[in-house]
This record gives sequence, C-alpha cells and structure tokens, in this order.
Amino acid sequence: MKHCDKCQVDVNTNQEYCPLCHQTLQGENDPDFIELYPEYVPLRQEVLPLTKKVLFFLTIVSILTLIVINVLTWKNNENIWSLIPIGSILYFWLIVRYGVLSKQNIAFKFFLLTTGLVLILNLIDRVHGVAETRGWALDYVTPLAFLACNLAISVIIWVRKINYRDYIFYLITIKVFSLIPIILALAGIIKVIWPAVAAFGAAIFILLFIIFFFPRSIKDEIKKRFHL
Repeated sequence: MKHCDKCQVDVNTNQEYCPLCHQTLQGENDPDFIELYPEYVPLRQEVLPLTKKVLFFLTIVSILTLIVINVLTWKNNENIWSLIPIGSILYFWLIVRYGVLSKQNIAFKFFLLTTGLVLILNLIDRVHGVAETRGWALDYVTPLAFLACNLAISVIIWVRKINYRDYIFYLITIKVFSLIPIILALAGIIKVIWPAVAAFGAAIFILLFIIFFFPRSIKDEIKKRFHL
C-alpha cells in the first residue's frame, strides 16, 4: 500500500505515480501484489528510440564536418571558430534530448539546460570574446543564469503544488553551483561582484525557507541520495 502526500489517500498499487494527481507515491513495492488491471502494451512501437538515434547520428556528422573544415581552412584563418557551432549543436542536442524527449522531472531539465547554456556562453566568451569585454559570461551570465534557474524551479514547485521531495536535490545542487561565482570573486577572477552576491543570497534564502518549513524532507532526501 502506497500513500500520496498531496491527495492524502492510500493507493493499493505498485505503480510509481498517483492516479489522481500524478505525483510520486511514497512507500515500497509489494513483491506479492498483483495489479487488478493488466499492463498496457502499445499496438505500435514508439518512434522515439529511432528519433534519438537519428538526432545523435546527425550531431556526430555535423561536428566532424565542422572540425574537418576548420582544419582545412587553418592556414587562411588560424582560429578555432568551429567551437561555437559545435557548442551550439551540442546545446541543441541537450534541448531536444533532455528538454523535449526526456521524461525526467522539470527540475532536472532546468538544471541541465542552464548548466549547458552557461558552459556554451563561457566558451564563446573565452575563445572569441573581445578583449575589452571579455569576462561578461563569467561575471554576469553564470551567476544570473543559476539565479533564474533557482527561482524558476522554486516558483513551479510552489504554484503547481508539486511533490517537493523530488526536487529538493536539484535545488540544493543549484545552491552549490551558486557558490562557485562567490569563490571566483574572492579569488579575483570575477570582477563584477553584485551578480554573484545576488545569486548566492537568493540561493541561501530559498535553502533556509526549505529547511524551516520542510526540515523532514531535507533529511529524507539526504538519506535517500547518500544511502544513509
């Protein structure tokens, strides 16, 4: 017997999600339990696996083509310009693979796509950035992107009343990432301080809010992730 925290009902099933609100059910599966309804078997094979393979093949071919062109034109232009389109292709792959086709929860998607965007923009800034403005990706984009991701996940959980236990891990991970700009600022690598301070301050506020209102969830999630 499993329990839905949102609906406050017990569900006699081994299914992972509540049939009423589709949130994750709490409890363990019963190995001797027999479902009343047979498992649904689709009549046609899903096209998603083939779609993923086609996208992956096109990604590899495009990256190899760009590298070859860059090498062949190196004498005329001694610049690794292929990194920008390659980075853009990889980010497009992330969007399609994990943003569209993936069935992961929305917090995972936000976190992965934000991290990918930060890496791509920092790569563009370092490789092809103008000397006078170089560092904008690290000074502004990195901390503010994680700030936006942090707030977006928090608002979605609050507004949609989603089971917050499934999202706490990603919120804590983003808070750890939000600490990186502060460390870089203290080391003198980041020149503009206020975006890093704003991102870290907001991350700490959200973390304290979760600890104050949902202390048991934090404890349960830590035990679950680290198998304590």
